[in-house]
Amino acid sequence: MIIKTKDIGIKELEENYTKIKVNGFGEIYVGDELVSKRKNKWTRYFMSSIIVFIANGIATLADAKCVGGMSYGITARIGTDTVTNTSPDMADLVSKIDIAPNSITRRLIKEPDYSLYIAEFVFTWNAGTLPDIYIGATAEGDIDGKVGEFGVYLFTDSDDWSSGSLNPSRGSKSGDVLIPIGGGATRLASRIASADDAFDAFEFYGSIDPLTFKWRFQVAIV
Repeated sequence: MIIKTKDIGIKELEENYTKIKVNGFGEIYVGDELVSKRKNKWTRYFMSSIIVFIANGIATLADAKCVGGMSYGITARIGTDTVTNTSPDMADLVSKIDIAPNSITRRLIKEPDYSLYIAEFVFTWNAGTLPDIYIGATAEGDIDGKVGEFGVYLFTDSDDWSSGSLNPSRGSKSGDVLIPIGGGATRLASRIASADDAFDAFEFYGSIDPLTFKWRFQVAIV
């Protein structure tokens, strides 16, 4: 079974918490006089760096230190909640089934004109890995309900700093170069839920069917 999210055709609902707008601004002062304040324009290298940083796992350097990106320790989970809308303050799935996928594939994609960069992740649970999930389940190990949420977990900053943090210095573990490094840990970064009309909740027989969840993060110049 391959899960795809659906286009619900309602612009206002589709855009709630689905886009991150990144802007860069430059201010120019001559003495104390502000002479210019403008948005910058991005280049292919900025987009590529964001995508690689997210898709990068961990690599060992010559001096035995390591460098990691946000997919260091990446994983995914499914859950059975079908009524709770996603909000930015969520720390985990609502009704998580804490079983990791059997395999995770990462891929980098870019358009020939450098206008779009993508980090793609494919999470696969083999048949027999997940329990049977269906309405009225009573058998041992089966779960009463439907699959209603998917979560992607990335290595992220702890977000424990106060706004606005002046000249921040986010500490690293000894011997490691891990970015983000401020209390870095694997945390829920993305949720796709039936309660948000992203897909229709469904019964799933994990004892006989595999499950594949494909997640993409993309950066585009528009």
